[in-house]
Amino acid sequence: MRASSLSFGLLLAFALSAGPLPAQEVELTEEPAVLTADEVVYDETLNLVLAQGEVRVSQGQRLLRADRVTYNQTDDIVTASGNVVLVEPGGEVLFAEYAELRGDLADGFIREVGLLLTDDSRLAANAGVRRAGRITQVERAVYSPCDLCPEQPERAPLWQLRAAEVTHDSETLDITYTDAFLDIYGIPILYSPYLSHPDPRVERRTGFLAPTVGSSGDLGPFVIVPYYIDIAPEQDATVQLGLTRDAGAILLGEYRRRFETGIIDIEGSINRSERIVDFQEPSQRQEEKFRGHLFADARFDLNEHWRTGGTLNLVSDDTYLDIFNISDADVLRSRGYLEGFYGLSYAAAEFYGFRDLRQDSEEQAGILPWLTGNYITEPGAVFGGQGEIDASLVNYTDNPAGSAQTVRLSVQGSWQRDLYSDSGLLTSLLASLRGDVFWVDDLIDPVDPERPQRNETTSRLYPLAQVTARYPLVRQSEHWRQLIEPIASVTAAASLDDADDIPNNDSLAPEFDASNLFEADRFPGRDRVEEGVRLTYGLRTGLFRRAGGAASLFLGQSYRFDEEESFPDGSGLRDNLSDVVGRITLQAGQYLDLDYRFRYDVEDLASRRHEVRASGGVPIFRVATTYTFLDEAARFEEPEDLEEIVVAASSQLTDYWSTRASIRRDLADEETRQISFGVVYSDECFTVSANFLRDRTEDRDREDGNTIFFTVAFRNLGEPLRLGSSGLF
Repeated sequence: MRASSLSFGLLLAFALSAGPLPAQEVELTEEPAVLTADEVVYDETLNLVLAQGEVRVSQGQRLLRADRVTYNQTDDIVTASGNVVLVEPGGEVLFAEYAELRGDLADGFIREVGLLLTDDSRLAANAGVRRAGRITQVERAVYSPCDLCPEQPERAPLWQLRAAEVTHDSETLDITYTDAFLDIYGIPILYSPYLSHPDPRVERRTGFLAPTVGSSGDLGPFVIVPYYIDIAPEQDATVQLGLTRDAGAILLGEYRRRFETGIIDIEGSINRSERIVDFQEPSQRQEEKFRGHLFADARFDLNEHWRTGGTLNLVSDDTYLDIFNISDADVLRSRGYLEGFYGLSYAAAEFYGFRDLRQDSEEQAGILPWLTGNYITEPGAVFGGQGEIDASLVNYTDNPAGSAQTVRLSVQGSWQRDLYSDSGLLTSLLASLRGDVFWVDDLIDPVDPERPQRNETTSRLYPLAQVTARYPLVRQSEHWRQLIEPIASVTAAASLDDADDIPNNDSLAPEFDASNLFEADRFPGRDRVEEGVRLTYGLRTGLFRRAGGAASLFLGQSYRFDEEESFPDGSGLRDNLSDVVGRITLQAGQYLDLDYRFRYDVEDLASRRHEVRASGGVPIFRVATTYTFLDEAARFEEPEDLEEIVVAASSQLTDYWSTRASIRRDLADEETRQISFGVVYSDECFTVSANFLRDRTEDRDREDGNTIFFTVAFRNLGEPLRLGSSGLF
């Protein structure tokens, strides 16, 4: 290029006037070339500039280093020899013993070349050429991202690609191979006449991803081949083809797009296979039919206050998702919404649809529409407290209450204020008034199913007041802080006579624990309300370490002056004196994290509910466990106790090897439901994982059995971008 030639020409003139220049540096402010060397000599006869000893030549964003550099001004050729290093604008570094380059350092010939890419992967060859300042083409080349063994660097790396010719394009960011072999520890295992993969700087590129092979009880042997499609910077897609022995082929796909004001994510699958027609007669199988699923999520911001979106979850039949390991959900929920935010206030219009995938399940309620409006004042704006107005309109269809349709209109106003005394007593005041109107169509009486269906309108007025007081006592030392906090509240609400005339859609299974002990209304929904006067009391105590770590205990109970028959038997809230609930937490940094929630019967201290979540350990061995116990009485209409434990463990054995395992056991039936084990090897250039799953759960046409699958991923050769939500395993 003309600018480069002129730069070296000026350097030549400078050398001619000065003679040999030891340890000099020449910088041209008007031209983009800089030459630094221990010595620079000009040969007037041959029209050459000779630089040697720690030579550095920069041209634009390129930097050339060598022991000796010669510049032929006549031919505009730069010759470099001895420890040649050329740093490219993109960050890759080229090494050679000898190079002949144009004056702009962009084109030329290179011998005994090595290329270090931006992720430290390497390309080595006998010789190569540079063209157009962006293409490096080498012959008899080897590429590998693997580190060499420090003790035996002459040994072949874990894997490498050998090719008759390799081309690296720093503009298109492609690396292509001709007549390529994949070697594992120097042993060729795969040949391809043509192979291509992106430069390490590429975050994503269209192409095949690492496949998965395995076998399961439902599918038999299978192989899954994913193909990623980079459509544009804001959108992409993944297509997976799964081939199974027992369930035929399955095609899965996922499409993602990001907009300036929102996102969409759509995934689905299609398969043609047979399934059981009559679950009571498994031998009766249906002819092959198309099966599949469609999941979609979308969200868009309309402006600074409003947004809209939705979730759509559809499936052809109840066991499809489980058989192909797409999802383990028991209930699919679809939702559409429009919602607005104004300061502390909120408004929304929603609809819901449900699909219950459990065996012998009943129809789930559909909700269309659900309108909500919520207005909240600033703190202290209403008589020193905060006011709130809440209104909702909901329409249930085919609902659990047993009616073809239920419409509920609710309007509630509330006020609350916190008062602080000089002695540290905190008092919270709450007052609310709610009105509800219910319209029911074809309601079936659950107590008397023979009773004629009801079509009627019912209303109620529900006032409530609550006073809660807490007195935190704190003692501090240099390293610890201790807390003892007694809490008590009095709640008074109206007693209603027509509760049985109101359908129950959202308050069927109240859960009573330490988290909702002091709630003003402990029903989960609005169809049922907690009536009468009650006293609630509890004690919280804790020990907190300033450097981190804590331990706390909470115990509480409530007393109602009249029995509350709206709560079902086994809820722990039906009698005058409630069950005892509590929670224990322990945090000891990364070594232990414990959360234990419990409920005991007030009469005989029989266990009603236990939930334990604990995790801890060190990288060499970490364990997490979840234990759940529900007494038969606490499960309402279920005929037996629920007792289950799940234990999961993981270990980072070395820098490269890790394992994980888990077991799920039904303690009530004394059966192990599921066992899994996995091992992963991952280093700087290679990842391989093997996973085993033993599932003893049978569900209609889903059989119990073993599943084993393997995934092998070579770095820069089809690594997955992420663990996608759509996929078999």
